[in-house]
Amino acid sequence: MSDHRSLNFTREAFLHPANLGFLLTVSFLALLFSGTPWMPTILFSIGLGLELLYLGTVPQKPWFRRHIVSRRNEELRRSGRIEKDQFDGLALTQQKRFLSFRSIYEKILVNFERLPESSRSLTRQLAERLEHMVREYLAHLVLQERYREYLDHTSPESITIEIRKLKKEMADVTSERLLEVKQRRLQILEKRLTRQHVAAEKAEICRSQQETMEDAIRYVYEKSITMSHPGELDGHLDRLIGELEETSAIIQDIEDDFPPTYTVLKQLESQADDESGPYAVR
Repeated sequence: MSDHRSLNFTREAFLHPANLGFLLTVSFLALLFSGTPWMPTILFSIGLGLELLYLGTVPQKPWFRRHIVSRRNEELRRSGRIEKDQFDGLALTQQKRFLSFRSIYEKILVNFERLPESSRSLTRQLAERLEHMVREYLAHLVLQERYREYLDHTSPESITIEIRKLKKEMADVTSERLLEVKQRRLQILEKRLTRQHVAAEKAEICRSQQETMEDAIRYVYEKSITMSHPGELDGHLDRLIGELEETSAIIQDIEDDFPPTYTVLKQLESQADDESGPYAVR
């Protein structure tokens, strides 16, 4: 996935067309009532207050950040950068898997060119849907790589052992301060365990969707060899794209929230370990 840490969401909120329209409206009203004593000052004061409230809250909202990231992704996608970054971040085996998938897509386009001229309008629509599928396939490969990296880092069994060990230690603790620290670490471990199970489930969903797309692209390729009219594929691709969008919605929360949440949990766990170490206050 592309790195959006360089995005300044406050700047994006300020330059958003809706906000610029609001500022322009306030300025226009102030100019319109410039002959009325104190009215421009009142309008500018109200406008400034609303602007500060807007800039202090909206840039922090998840829905606004998703909107900005989605818009940036679309800009990068149009320039071809996002696909290149995603591809370069894959392991060699996954890169080969994607190239094989894309090769079938390119063969389908060649077969489409052999169809009658009267079918070109429909084949262009089908080609756009297939291109969308290629992008989705690459995105799923990237997600699968991130799932694998996360799940390989720590096993549920090791976390469960840590939880049991910690609960046993807590049973013998008499210091309220130390018990509070260990309780905090227990909560973090339980969150990590829950997240492991969720990640494993969604990794399986992601893998199954990849296999579905691989079967679908082969099916379309085989049909493109023998079909006489692209309408034979139209309904099938519509259903497939719909399924892709549904699956993407299921795993989208991992796309946005997984890495930062994982990082925060690791930081909190390290902090809890430090506080419960040999120099902790008893």
